[in-house]
Parts: sequence; structure tokens; C-alpha cells
Amino acid sequence: MALYIILGTYSNKGSEGLVEGSSDRRKAMETLTSSVGAKLINYHITRGIYDFTMQTEAESFDQIAAMNLKAKAAGTVGKLDVLESLDIDEVRKIAKNVNFQPPRA
Repeated sequence: MALYIILGTYSNKGSEGLVEGSSDRRKAMETLTSSVGAKLINYHITRGIYDFTMQTEAESFDQIAAMNLKAKAAGTVGKLDVLESLDIDEVRKIAKNVNFQPPRA
């Protein structure tokens, strides 16, 4: 499984729900991820340019995209940035075989 790191912001509607509501957001994120066959590793409310971060294991990016689409359609999130964790040793192994020729004057 691949590890995905999701950085997100809440919309005004989502922020209002956090302030006025009492739902367990971690539990809600566990339900969201398991509904697409993924696994929530971590979820945090954060301070800074992002309101929350999630670390999720999934078989494919399609699962992550489906979760994000559903959350955006609900109007509760604004920006969602998805990062995929990589194995640097695998990247190095592949990079050694890359044939690149820079442009010349």
C-alpha cells in the first residue's frame, strides 16, 4: 500500500461545523477512509496555512481522489493537497537508469 499525506483547509461551512458541532472528526475520517478500502494512519487539526492533515494508506490514488471528491462535494473542505510518500531507495535505483541530455547552446 502507498502512503498518502493529505493537507487540507476547511471551508466556511466546515469551520462552522467544527465550532458548532461535536462530532469526532478522527472517527469521521476513519469512516471515510475505510469506505473506499483505505486505512487512516493519522489525523491532526493543525495551525498554519492548513487546517488539518491526514496520513492514509491506500492501494491506489483513485481511492484518495474519490474521498477528496466526496468531501469537496459536501462543501466542507476548501483546498486539498495530496502528497505520496516515496521510497528514496527505489527512486535512486530508477534514477541511475534515466537517460537525460540537457539542451546545449
